[in-house]
Amino acid sequence: MAGKERRLPVAGRIEPEVNRYYAKVAKRYTAAGIAALTVFLLYVAAVAVFASDSITTENLAYLVRDFGTAADEGSRDFGRIVYNGTSDTSFSWFRGGLAVCGTDSYRYFDKNGLAVVADPLNWSNPVAVAGEKYMLVYDLGGTGWAVYNQLTQIVSRQADERIIAADIARDGSVVMVTRSRDTRYVVSLYNAAFNRTMLSYKDSYVLAAAVSGDGEQFLVASVRPSSTDFDCEIELIRRGEDTPLTKDVLSHAMPLMARAAENGFIVLCDSAVHYYDTYGVRQKSVSLSGMTLKYADIVSGRTALVGQVNALGSEHRVMVLDQGGEILYDQVLRQRAAGVSMGRDPSDALCYLRTADSVIRIGPDGGESVYTPDSGEIVGVVPLSEGALLCQKNAAWPIFTGDGET
Repeated sequence: MAGKERRLPVAGRIEPEVNRYYAKVAKRYTAAGIAALTVFLLYVAAVAVFASDSITTENLAYLVRDFGTAADEGSRDFGRIVYNGTSDTSFSWFRGGLAVCGTDSYRYFDKNGLAVVADPLNWSNPVAVAGEKYMLVYDLGGTGWAVYNQLTQIVSRQADERIIAADIARDGSVVMVTRSRDTRYVVSLYNAAFNRTMLSYKDSYVLAAAVSGDGEQFLVASVRPSSTDFDCEIELIRRGEDTPLTKDVLSHAMPLMARAAENGFIVLCDSAVHYYDTYGVRQKSVSLSGMTLKYADIVSGRTALVGQVNALGSEHRVMVLDQGGEILYDQVLRQRAAGVSMGRDPSDALCYLRTADSVIRIGPDGGESVYTPDSGEIVGVVPLSEGALLCQKNAAWPIFTGDGET
């Protein structure tokens, strides 16, 4: 019997044990799944029939690409970005990529250098304002304006009169200042659907405006003649209300810039930086006496300032203020400054000072490090959470990456 397979007889058939309750639940979930799949297939069929013109391979590629928009913005994640620009081209970081705005086009590149958006423009003085959700681009002194996300153009409009200033909120609301034939200036407020919901007419000369993150209130900074000089008038207006919530008059001051902050607004004048709370009440002012303001940048409520301190322009004072107006850095450098960019992350860098041929990084401890390109004009510097992008006329690349290139 060795080597033979032995079979054991089995009497009857083995039936698995079944729990009738769970079997009934499983049948119901199966039926619900089939119903949901049927509804989904009907929806896909309806979209394919009634919206077939909008379904393209490009749109599907944008959908897939949008899943990675929250990627890290460190300089080591960026490759070399190539474009065709001029000395007047402006640059800004926007949702993980680089926005390049010139008189002939607006372009948006992802961190790998791929041109995601390339929209032709024919504007004399385009200005790009980056929000958390959208990018606002308008023609300063012209009438054109447009809004983009990181994938495509959302809306393109023509203002009734020449645009003087504009700002975009976190939710997509837009405040826009234009000239008027009836009065001096008109302040328009657009909601997140880009429909104009409010008009405010101003007899004074409006020079700056800012809208809060939720779009519910906006600040208007204007000048009006006084007996011997000009005074700056600050008004905070709530959506839907004709009467300003508060009004503040600054004697002998000229407004230059206004920005919304986490807990209010910041107004930069030629003589001081003023901090207002959400009710429009001035909380603090930082004087700029002893310097002639040349360059400034405000990011996330933090402010970087550069002012000339001597007639020759060989020395410049560099100041960095936190969200409450406290001084983080204040030094006079023997450098001829050509621009300043506020650091995006104060733990990485306070600011980046641009000179004619180099970039000076001012670290969180006040230390300085310098990057000098081999050749070419430095057109702009775009700070990231780690390091920055150095922008020349035709290309941008990461600097201060900590790998020995600085």
